[in-house]
Amino acid sequence: MGFVFSNVLMPFIGWGQYCFYLAVILIVANKRFGWFKYFYRLSYKFLIGLVLGFKIIYASAETWAQYYVWSNNNLTKLLLDKSVINLDILRDFSGKFFILLNNRFGYFLFYSWGRFWFEIFVSLLAASVFYLFLLLLEKYKDRFFIEGETELGFLLSLMVGWSNFIVFLPLVFLSIVLVSVFKAVVLKEAYTTIGVPLIVAALIVLLLGNYLVNFLGLTQLRV
Repeated sequence: MGFVFSNVLMPFIGWGQYCFYLAVILIVANKRFGWFKYFYRLSYKFLIGLVLGFKIIYASAETWAQYYVWSNNNLTKLLLDKSVINLDILRDFSGKFFILLNNRFGYFLFYSWGRFWFEIFVSLLAASVFYLFLLLLEKYKDRFFIEGETELGFLLSLMVGWSNFIVFLPLVFLSIVLVSVFKAVVLKEAYTTIGVPLIVAALIVLLLGNYLVNFLGLTQLRV
């Protein structure tokens, strides 16, 4: 078990998400520019499902790793014992869902939900709101879009997740300005669709998201 944890699970938790998300960015960049026909055929809906599935698998791996760490330490093992936890605190925080926590692993489930799983739901909410915004923008300014770019916006905003979405959103609009200037000056093209700025912003967030959140003092918005 220790071999699996140290040689399989920890590298996956440490670097797995960055490698996976970088691969997603490369795939959507390929779809946008049409470099390789095989990856071009992958739909945005398929990639959205892939990203969501990965987030669930990743959160599951983090949950198992947390349980493994706590259960192998005499001090933190107490956190897995219902008798040492103040259930009134859990009841105050969880409300109607307290029945799910009223068991031996109540505190561990409560901790795992807040630490690993709640981010998925907040990310889905943020991505959905952004998607609705893009649909409205496309309705009134369709020249800023080509087919599928609203779904691309949902995919990339879901991928960067919360709290990186906080810096992803302004970076999208900044990227629109910069890409538009580049295309106007260098390529002599008058219009810029939102696809390339979305990809540029997602790549910046993937590489520098945590640093930007810390630099801008937005850590209190993390979940």
